[in-house]
Order: sequence, then structure tokens, then C-alpha cells
Amino acid sequence: MTNANEKTYALFSNPANRKIIAWLEKKGAKIFQFPLLETEKMVLDEKSIADIKNLNAFDWIIFPDILTVDYFLQILEENAIDLFEMDSVQVCAFGETVADCLRFVQLHADVIPTLVEPANVFLALSDYIGKDELHNLKFLLPKETSDELEIKKKLVESGASVVELPIYQAKISRAVETARLKILLKGGAIDEFIITLPTDLIALKHYFNNRIISKTLSEINVSTIDKAMVQTLKEHNLEADFFQLK
Repeated sequence: MTNANEKTYALFSNPANRKIIAWLEKKGAKIFQFPLLETEKMVLDEKSIADIKNLNAFDWIIFPDILTVDYFLQILEENAIDLFEMDSVQVCAFGETVADCLRFVQLHADVIPTLVEPANVFLALSDYIGKDELHNLKFLLPKETSDELEIKKKLVESGASVVELPIYQAKISRAVETARLKILLKGGAIDEFIITLPTDLIALKHYFNNRIISKTLSEINVSTIDKAMVQTLKEHNLEADFFQLK
């Protein structure tokens, strides 16, 4: 087994990683810390608010990440919309972590793809609904403002109606430092990326211009610290080792 001081690690500089960072520094390992992704809730226009207040006009809502769930629930509360309004709509959640955020407020996801890449999400939806039935349906797609989600294209090509709802914006702080870290990652200077939170994956997607995460990390060993994140990484087509402080 390779010693920690012989490897170069990357991870996000979030409070959850302080113990790991301290341990690696004690071992003399080289560490690159990626800055956290900053996000903020969007102020919705009148049409978007009307869509939120008329959820029964939609057949499905698709949640592509945990932040869309968080911000969507905030918007419902701000507009005095009761959660029971969601009962009239079926829900697709991009993976178990996203579905767990819904379960926490007693909302149910009807479709949870085992892989969150667009082709797999579309296949899971079309298998559940019936491909020939998609053209009759209307989907609401909460998203980050800059995201161009491939699932929208696939659904529209099948004749479905998709209404995008940009509800949060991601901001890349410390742009110069982030650009340098991206170059190091692409150039093979990092041996292992320790991913500890689902938001790490959202950040990586934005830092690499919405590139599929499994491609971004294809040449790098990935590790994590708990079983839930192992499952989340599998949903992103990434195999992860357990990182142990010892």
C-alpha cells in the first residue's frame, strides 16, 4: 500500500474535511484544496412563480441534484405553497441522495435511476412511463441557471413538454486559484481525490463546465469516508475506496 506522504491528494476545503486535512498534513502528504462552490437562490419572475403555484399543471418534476430540492422547498415555503401540492405530481430524483432529501420532508420519488448520466435517467423514465406515452406529458425541471441538462433534450425529442425552472445560481469564487487546480487535475498532478459530500460533485461539475464527473476523474483514484457517499459515487459511475485515518 502506498504511504500517504508519497501521494498527492485533492479535496474540498469544507468544515467536514478539517480532520482529514489535519491528518494528511501530519503525515507530510501534499494536499490541494478546492474552494467551495458558492450558490444563491434566484429571484423568480412572474411566470416562474405562476408555474410553482400551479404544480398540478405538470405530470412530473425532475430534481437533478440536492440543491434543486433545497431551493425548491424554500420557494414553496416563501410562496405559502403546502407540500401536499406535490402529491399531484410524480417525481424523478437523480439518485438516492436526492431522493433522501425528499424523504426527509415526507415526499416520495417515483423514479430513482441507478446511474445519473442522461441516457440512464431517460431510460429509467421511459421504462416507468412507457416511451410511447412521453409525448403526452409535461415536465417541470428545476435547475441551476447555467445548467444545460441533457435530459431536457431527450424528453423533448420524445415529444414531451419540458419547462425549465432556474432556481439557484452557482458562483466560482477564487477563480484564479480554481483555474490552477483544474490544470493540475487535468495534468495528472493529483493521485487521489477525496470526496466527502454530495455538493463536492455539484462543484466539480460546474468547475469543469458541466462535464460528466466520471470523465473528469477517470484517471484519478477516488475515495470517500462513508457508505452513503460510496452509493452516491456509484450513481455517478465512479468506484470509490474508503479513506481511513490510520
